[in-house]
Amino acid sequence: MYLEYWSKLYVYGNRILKDQQVCEDLIQEIFLSYWEKRKDVAVENTSAYLFQSLRYQIYNHFRDTKFTTLDIDKFSNYVQINTTEELLDLKDSQLLLKIALDKLSERCQEIFYLSRFEHLSHKEISDKLNISTQTVKNQITIALNHLRTQYKPYSFLLFLLGE
Repeated sequence: MYLEYWSKLYVYGNRILKDQQVCEDLIQEIFLSYWEKRKDVAVENTSAYLFQSLRYQIYNHFRDTKFTTLDIDKFSNYVQINTTEELLDLKDSQLLLKIALDKLSERCQEIFYLSRFEHLSHKEISDKLNISTQTVKNQITIALNHLRTQYKPYSFLLFLLGE
């Protein structure tokens, strides 16, 4: 199994990560985890299981390290949506994020948007809006806390927006 899938997983993972060592480490973790769970997990489609495991490992890697929206976009280009249900889940997630952000004050939304979607630093936002950097930090904290408390079941979205 290792010989059959390693190179395919590597090509897939390295296209996203662009980091040979990280990609090799993640693939090694997948095979190790599979080996440890082999008696407890019945896998019907080994290929699908391994590729899905790699996607989760890449998500976790992005979550655990500093990354940009560019990284998320790069990853999104390679994530395959296999079913209509997965497509609807993605659309629902986007809608939930929009609804959550709409509940914030206009100023908080603006600051959060500039920070997370236009990738401006706290200093750049404070200069642009003529407010203190502490106000920027406070507003971003308010937005993230709101998202965490109101949409806890969808917390997987938060790692994309966290600091």
